[in-house]
Amino acid sequence: MTFLTWGLILAIGSIALSIILFRLTKRSFPDSTHAARRYRIFNAIAPFLALGWLVATFITHSYISNHIAHQSVGYSPDPYVTLPNGYVVGSLNTYSGYVHAPGVDTDIPWIGRGYVRGIIDLELRDGRFIGTYLDSKSQFQPQGTGHVRNFVLDTRDESIQTSDTNVAGDFISQQDTVHQDQHSYWNLYVQNRHRWPTVAFWLILLGGWGAIVTLVQQLKPAGSLSDQGSI
Repeated sequence: MTFLTWGLILAIGSIALSIILFRLTKRSFPDSTHAARRYRIFNAIAPFLALGWLVATFITHSYISNHIAHQSVGYSPDPYVTLPNGYVVGSLNTYSGYVHAPGVDTDIPWIGRGYVRGIIDLELRDGRFIGTYLDSKSQFQPQGTGHVRNFVLDTRDESIQTSDTNVAGDFISQQDTVHQDQHSYWNLYVQNRHRWPTVAFWLILLGGWGAIVTLVQQLKPAGSLSDQGSI
């Protein structure tokens, strides 16, 4: 489900909740005093404050993930992580694995100084990335062999050595099975992904929502008509 769809659902839900809360508080505090009116108004706008805080938290979470933790947010269509050595391991559209050196962009052909694309297997041993990639042949890479090839990427000088396995493969089938492969690049991705940005997300979100609830409670006038009045 897209962000636009979720945004529409949350907006409609906020409007409905706002109406419900306003009616409940008006039933409990029908008088026209300033305190009662203020309480009714704040109950009505509370869902929109909560929705706004949710959006602000997502933006903050994205900034923390990308610029402090140096990894993608959990809902990104192009997940990546930065390893302790500065190299980046990720996947374009969760479907095309890559590794590249700091400051190096992946390009065409799918292998070059400091980067490899179309990765299937990937391990880091003694400062070298060792794995396999699919040397796809297409209009963008007509020199491709269509074979699965071995590679060794040395992090000390960004040099790459390759050798052919003579095993034919196609992009779709290889990337479909890579998630279950014992030495898949996803293993390095999972092992190096930080969990604390997610914890920070929930702390920020729940802290803000808690503050909104506390504020509304503090504005509640004394002497409601019902002990079951809304928050």
